[in-house]
Amino acid sequence: MSNWDHTTQEHPLHAGRDGWLVNGDEQLLVRFSNGQSTAHGRWVVLSTYRWVRPHPPEPQSQRRMLEHNAIEAWQNMQKVGWRRCRPPVR
Repeated sequence: MSNWDHTTQEHPLHAGRDGWLVNGDEQLLVRFSNGQSTAHGRWVVLSTYRWVRPHPPEPQSQRRMLEHNAIEAWQNMQKVGWRRCRPPVR
């Protein structure tokens, strides 16, 4: 079941939820999840996976970015063809 309501345009992190984007052409999956808040701001963790169906996603990398940068990345990724998706079954 999805943590993210597909009917809203709000970035999932505004609602305190994880968000997932998939790029089928590149066989990549990205998870945006809330990180810790610090004096410098709220952090978001971006986890990237290689996903060749029907196999489970394989972790590739992980990085942190400030929330406002993550929201911009989310929006830009959708503009270039990434699609929102449900978390993969593990």
